[in-house]
Amino acid sequence: MKSKLDKRRQLILSILADVPISSTQKLAEATNVSNETIRKDLDALADEGRIIKVHGGVALAGDNINEIPFDLRAATNIDLKKRIAGQAVLLIQPEDTILLESCTTNLELAKKLLQDPGLTDTLIIITNSFSIATALEYGNKCKRMFFLGGWVNARQYSALGHKTAKMLTDFHVSKSFISGAALSNQFVLSGYYDDDVEFQKNALTAAQETILMIDSSKFSQTTIFTVAPLSQFDYLITDKALDREETAYLAEHKIDYIKA
Repeated sequence: MKSKLDKRRQLILSILADVPISSTQKLAEATNVSNETIRKDLDALADEGRIIKVHGGVALAGDNINEIPFDLRAATNIDLKKRIAGQAVLLIQPEDTILLESCTTNLELAKKLLQDPGLTDTLIIITNSFSIATALEYGNKCKRMFFLGGWVNARQYSALGHKTAKMLTDFHVSKSFISGAALSNQFVLSGYYDDDVEFQKNALTAAQETILMIDSSKFSQTTIFTVAPLSQFDYLITDKALDREETAYLAEHKIDYIKA
């Protein structure tokens, strides 16, 4: 006979089988337990390899995370993304050339830019996101826009792949805004997919200043492919209150911490 614990964890797996992604809060409500209890369940299921933590929540292991529709991801943790974007926009200066990779936080950043046309009119924006390009009216809302082409992913509204990432090697930008999938206890940023990781590696190389935007749920996590050590970034924007070890690391590597 299954215990309450086993039944609850099976229910979690059943819920995730029906939806591409779910937040911790929604799973807690669906299983009628506290956030602390659901986190323990999710940690246990992740340790068993049955689920993985992704942008905005958790998903069944083995699912193609890139197939989670962009619209669904954009509607998850929207308030937090807006807060992170609100801090990120303050780093942009007139006449900057900025790289906005395709991610839902950068879409919120593009929307923040639209609120300051005097600034945005001076910017050159480089992106591989159709959503960001659309929000900025394909360059009509900024000084100029360059779209990084490649294989089109219709569900993600973006161009991806080796050729997309390779284009970045021809660019030198003022700032690259990068969204993190996971940051380990060893302060290494990693990602789920080689296309994303190749793009982010080239984004780091292309920029004078690099900004990592990552929420607290991505800390102490490790995924498949290494992007770079945190020391390669100039700014960290997060909602996480840093502990002593994290604060010391940022101070040692002269990384500016911005609380969202």
